[in-house]
Amino acid sequence: MDDRNYTDLYATLQKETTILTAQIRALYRELDRKFHLRGAQIPITFGFETDTLGSYTRAGHHEKEHFHFSLLFVGYGVKNPLTKEDRMDLYRHEYAHYMEHHITIPREYQWQPGLHGSAWKYCCSLVGAAPTPYYKAGEALMKHDYEKKLKSPIHDKTVAIRDTYRRQQEHKNSQASIVKYEVGEVICHPKFGEGYIEEIEQGTGSVSLHIRFGEELKVIDQKWLLRTKYQKKE
Repeated sequence: MDDRNYTDLYATLQKETTILTAQIRALYRELDRKFHLRGAQIPITFGFETDTLGSYTRAGHHEKEHFHFSLLFVGYGVKNPLTKEDRMDLYRHEYAHYMEHHITIPREYQWQPGLHGSAWKYCCSLVGAAPTPYYKAGEALMKHDYEKKLKSPIHDKTVAIRDTYRRQQEHKNSQASIVKYEVGEVICHPKFGEGYIEEIEQGTGSVSLHIRFGEELKVIDQKWLLRTKYQKKE
């Protein structure tokens, strides 16, 4: 695209700021009424960023509190504009950032720090925004499992249960891998009679015994022998 086309596009998009501002404020007024906030009163600015869809800036460090959106994404005049659903999700995404700093976040949702941490995800669950840090087309139409996103692994009881089970299984596997017989030892089998061990095959969580019963060679799991007490002949 040449400079003239860029200039024409920017001029077209600049004209859209009035209607876009009205749409954003209408949504934010609705959320303000629901949560007793004042997001709709915060200034909204627009730019032509190519790598950032939107942002929320808190007051401080010579910055005034404001929302900012890139017309190259939210504008209608671009080649591939966002869908209505994705555009609204973006507005909710930034409102959740604003909300995070203007409400009391319950203690159980303060476990994950960061710009898109658990506090922000909690706000997403309240305003209906996709709890994902970066834009992905169609994300707004998906059903989001907020409970799963908000649950701290530390306080998730199922994690402790799974960890206990995993440790138990690891212990069982390690015990089952210990060889209890030796090559050449004789065992007595109820069906095949006496046999001697020709080979021992040690695996992960199991030991296989290759036992010779006359002309027949049988492969028997060590655990079975130990469990049924058909042990080596004394």
